[in-house]
Amino acid sequence: MDLAQLEEIGLKEKEAKIYIALLQHGLSSVNRLAKKTSILRTSVYDYLEILLEKGFISYTIQSGKKYFQAVNPQKIIDNFEEERKRKDQALKNIVPELIKLQSISKQESKIEVFEGKGGMKSAMSCVLRDNPIEILVHGSSGVGYKLLPFYLEHWHKERVKRKIKLKIVYNDLPESKERIKKGPSLKCSEIRYMQVNHTSLTGTLIFNNKILLTIWDLESPFAILIESDSVAETYRDNFGVLWKSSKK
Repeated sequence: MDLAQLEEIGLKEKEAKIYIALLQHGLSSVNRLAKKTSILRTSVYDYLEILLEKGFISYTIQSGKKYFQAVNPQKIIDNFEEERKRKDQALKNIVPELIKLQSISKQESKIEVFEGKGGMKSAMSCVLRDNPIEILVHGSSGVGYKLLPFYLEHWHKERVKRKIKLKIVYNDLPESKERIKKGPSLKCSEIRYMQVNHTSLTGTLIFNNKILLTIWDLESPFAILIESDSVAETYRDNFGVLWKSSKK
């Protein structure tokens, strides 16, 4: 393909090389892209940042490592069309919109995805690294201990060492209560229970301005980390309602 054609939609030569390589080879690491494009590894990072900003690629995190993939080319056409429509609308409303911007501060949400056992460890480490005063948790049946028993024991010990409080609503199941009695999660914690009829694979952790959604599937576990003041506030409010309706 003539790389000059891609310049017409906003890609410079090396940006285009990386995008085409991702289209051809799918999900790729920085090292793989450097080999496929013969572009210096340090430069590949810079071009990937540009492509992310332009909306040509996305990324995921697997076992703590970042991998990149090309956005569907049809999606690029849609994005350009949406951008044109947005600009047209903005021109019609620019004055009132600018006035609104004087008093409204907008925050962009940041989302990360972690996959596999290594990814789950990285996601849980993010919680402690953020050094929250308190962590709110619900939807847990203790399934994570089947996947990462030693790591989660260490995680709780580190949490207690840092004096990070835990307020948790466990699913009211016999195995959950039995494990809590034996583990360190009881320390520096307030625990309540809600009535459920089955073991849940999902959990929600709310801390600072972040939410960590965990899916403890034994074959393919993954977690989603959302960073947003407004979303975290909503989750925190919902947890408050759940806490009041649960039992000790």
